[in-house]
Amino acid sequence: MAKRPLVAFAGCWAAGNASLSLWAGWPAFAAVAGMLMLLLAYACISRMPWRIALALALAVALSAGERAWFESRNVTVLDELLGEPDGRLAVAAGKLISPPDIDGDVVTFRMAVSRIAGRAVEPKEKLLVRVRLSAESEIGTAGTWKRGDGVRVEGELELPGTATNFGGFDYCAYLKRERVHWVLSADGAGAVERSGERVSWPDAALRWIDERRAGIGKLMDELYGEADAGYMKGLVAGIREDLDPEQFDVFAKLGLTHVLAISGLHVGVVVFLLLRLGALFRLSRERSLDATIAAMPVYMLLTGASPSAVRACLMAMLALFLARKNRLKDGLHLLAASALAMLIVNPIMIENVSFQLSFIVTLGLIALVPLVSACLPVRNKSLRGALAVAITAQACSLPVSIFYFHQFHLLSLLSNLVLVPFISFIVMPLGMASVVLGAAWQPVGAYAAWAASWCNRLTFAATGRLQAIDGMQTYWPQPSLLWVAAGYVLLGASAALLKAGLTRRRGNEASARRRAERLRREADMRFDAERRASLVAAYAGSLQSEGNDTKPLFGGEAEPSAEWPKPGLTGNAGIVRFGALIALVLWAGWLIWGLQPAWLNRDGSVAFLDVGQGDGILIRTGKGRHILVDAGGTATFRKEDEAWRERRDPYEVGRKTVVPLLKARGVRELDALVLTHLDQDHIGGAAAVLGAFPVRSVLFNGTLKPAAEALRVFELALRSGANVYAVREGMTWEIDETAQIEVLYPAEETARPDNAIPVAEEQNDRSVVLLLNMYGRRFLLPGDLEKQGEAAVVNRLTERGAGPETAAVDVLKAGHHGSKTSTTAIWLMRWSPGEVVISAGRNNFYGHPHPSVLERLKRMNIPYARTDLNGEIQYRVSPDGRLAKRMKMGSSSDP
Repeated sequence: MAKRPLVAFAGCWAAGNASLSLWAGWPAFAAVAGMLMLLLAYACISRMPWRIALALALAVALSAGERAWFESRNVTVLDELLGEPDGRLAVAAGKLISPPDIDGDVVTFRMAVSRIAGRAVEPKEKLLVRVRLSAESEIGTAGTWKRGDGVRVEGELELPGTATNFGGFDYCAYLKRERVHWVLSADGAGAVERSGERVSWPDAALRWIDERRAGIGKLMDELYGEADAGYMKGLVAGIREDLDPEQFDVFAKLGLTHVLAISGLHVGVVVFLLLRLGALFRLSRERSLDATIAAMPVYMLLTGASPSAVRACLMAMLALFLARKNRLKDGLHLLAASALAMLIVNPIMIENVSFQLSFIVTLGLIALVPLVSACLPVRNKSLRGALAVAITAQACSLPVSIFYFHQFHLLSLLSNLVLVPFISFIVMPLGMASVVLGAAWQPVGAYAAWAASWCNRLTFAATGRLQAIDGMQTYWPQPSLLWVAAGYVLLGASAALLKAGLTRRRGNEASARRRAERLRREADMRFDAERRASLVAAYAGSLQSEGNDTKPLFGGEAEPSAEWPKPGLTGNAGIVRFGALIALVLWAGWLIWGLQPAWLNRDGSVAFLDVGQGDGILIRTGKGRHILVDAGGTATFRKEDEAWRERRDPYEVGRKTVVPLLKARGVRELDALVLTHLDQDHIGGAAAVLGAFPVRSVLFNGTLKPAAEALRVFELALRSGANVYAVREGMTWEIDETAQIEVLYPAEETARPDNAIPVAEEQNDRSVVLLLNMYGRRFLLPGDLEKQGEAAVVNRLTERGAGPETAAVDVLKAGHHGSKTSTTAIWLMRWSPGEVVISAGRNNFYGHPHPSVLERLKRMNIPYARTDLNGEIQYRVSPDGRLAKRMKMGSSSDP
């Protein structure tokens, strides 16, 4: 710490700040106090100079104090002004503080509100404004809105949505980090009126940046085809709004999304080009450096000012300034100063994933690449350097990536080793050249764009083949922060061990060189009488005389008096090898801890996911096998002439909700995907699930629905190699010794002569009804079965003479989202459920669950929970049969 006080100061500042991200109130105070005590103890033990110790203690205390002050001000004042703002119509006046984003029929922007509902807002509060356009012609109107415009917006205030599934994305928390607490939803462009106020000069400067950025995007749209434009805009200019979602997912699987973030490599290319331009125009060294420093903030804003771009530009500016003063030191000081500046300006930045990855990986590259490179047994210097960079970046990013994204591709290292240099040193410069040349004369820029597009074909082909290789994608359940911290402690310890081993190896090599040099010197000192006689004539004569008793100090036949010790297993070497063995054991334990294999947890679970107006039920057996019953779905009611309303990346419940949740639960494959019936709200997410996970079997009700989505799901299932089975009443499946499933419905149909699958438009009363038995606890899952189907199941059970063992169930899912045509009194009396779960969407158009169903449940004293009110509802069954319940929104209980 005493050798690098700035680095230590920045680290302590980050630690004090982070303590308030992990804890609140007294626990946070205790954490800060604990850090100060540890710092004091270390200072006493290491005899640190008191000034440095005091500075580090102040860094911890001041950063924690600044963060606490920031959090105390990051609150809304609208509650005091309006009483109950949620759902209230209001007129807000203020100015745009971001460029409007037009995406299909929705325009979003942020505004600083000075007045709302006729009342002054002090201090000004940020609102996220979402305008739903009424007609295609309104797109042009929205296109005239600019940053800095004074506006009046009439709309409805809404609280941002919170996470409704365990481990789900919390939009409310995300916006709070951006200091936004409310969403103002407006209908039609007419709800936004510009006031015509004069634009301030800072807003005018930012507006100019917005226009230049939009111009770059438009130019690249003209230079590149539809398949390349979005990718190249992300790669070159940091414009990620137009990235193809499927293409981005492929890059994400292979761990390549960092190439689409503006980083040090981009900034390095720009700095090199600007300095060469300065030399071309014969500017002095100092003027070239000054001009390049001045260009960095402009480049940072033009590329979107992401955390990685800000970090890289700050480091470049500091490096150029110190180079001008001839005081440039190593990169650790530049990195520490950049982190310190960013956290002082915006303390909440420490919770940004991009910020964390950017600084952690850059720190690893600066500190560890020389060490890793020296340890690699590769002779080619360029290949050794590339390997060291790729290995270091992968190792440093792995714990954080697993924590946030829950996946790691085993070919990620190879992908980064091969594709990142190709993209960084060939494709990206070609993209930059296409923009610069295209801005001067578009036909010339088109040649560079053509070359970049040709390279993109190679990139996309390589990524497609790599991610398609079976068995390479791994999914990790949500780890704890302690696991992440342990990973970095192990990484640091391993680096220290490598350094010790490298020091020993270099010491042995130096010892060997010294031994060889001593042997050479001793060989030169040996006396050779015949050689001396050939060189000295007088000595040759004396050598021939008899009785010559003169002998050299070292005779010709003499050997060295002692042999230099040979390298071998010394005490230090033994310690290093023992440490390496311990490190391997600890790394193996850390990986097992993170992967959480099934044998570590014998509990089974049934999770009713909140997928909106649909069903999605994840079953985990006591042996870790997974079955997904339905996959949710988003119904669309768009007319054919309203294609303009289509968004760039429309919400799809499978890709945006179900797949991320399954990854966070550590699902690596599905033993079965059960489609209870083929309505959109049950199969809409199935395609995304089939594309993300290996699925052994797809079970369905034995009919086809004449709908494009249903056919697409079956095509994907067959193409992926899944077995597709039509299930019928009476079928049973023993998943493992902890769980069994019995099919109660639909009944066996008469076989058709042509063996064709029957087509059924109406699917609800053909729903697959499953009775799950797990550790003696019973769950009844009837899909969207309605009154007629319920009666048929009851009658068939009666005909079969089903006894008490098939009567009561612990949990019953209400049929058809609690509609009035399901969950009849006869059905409830037959099953006598301990609890009922209703899966329905918030504020859905259908009025589910129906009041009559809720009244029936209350009248029969059957407790119920609803996904629209309680979010995800999860039941856990222990091997001894104990049943526990928890809900994302609401108190947990034991039924």
